Amino acid sequence: MTTDDSQSDGGTSKVDAVIQKYDLVGMGAELENRWVGADGEKESTRDLADYFNRSVLESAIDGSDAPTLSGDIQQVYQSLHEDDADAPLIRSRLEQSGIDVESVMADFISHQTVYRYLKNDRGAARPEQTPAERKESAIDSIQRLRGRTTAVTRQTIESLNKNDAISVGDFNIINEVQVLCEDCGRSYDIVAFLKQDGCDCQSK
Repeated sequence: MTTDDSQSDGGTSKVDAVIQKYDLVGMGAELENRWVGADGEKESTRDLADYFNRSVLESAIDGSDAPTLSGDIQQVYQSLHEDDADAPLIRSRLEQSGIDVESVMADFISHQTVYRYLKNDRGAARPEQTPAERKESAIDSIQRLRGRTTAVTRQTIESLNKNDAISVGDFNIINEVQVLCEDCGRSYDIVAFLKQDGCDCQSK
């Protein structure tokens, strides 16, 4: 996946060029609004890069003979992005439908590219966060990462099972992150730890 944020033929940002190429009307303004939190919730540049890349992939699929894949765009994008066990099959199906997968993935952008685009091309700036907002943002990030880790783990197990690499029946994923306070010996779930402003022993 390329991380270059400019075009060698004239200085137009890669984001604008890709928006035009895939007819993603209004995408620039949408990225800015999501980043600055125009509707109340600020999104990270990583989440915005994933959103942008999924939109690129969805546009490529919608313009091809593979419309049945568009309903699974999150799974398709994740498989290609992570290059997991299902990626070769997905690539093959896309290519059979006339999609140049390498070309589409070359149009994907990184979170650094999103940041430079928003700051340099659009002149966007985020309002300074309060301590409470910083904490909520951290909690949201951790919960999203936890959800993604759980989803990727489940998908990996199911894929390996389907391809006879492992054997598994019904299963659940337990994804816990604990914080251990070395001063008092208490352990906390990370989200609970942040919500209660740290360890109880520090307030005594």
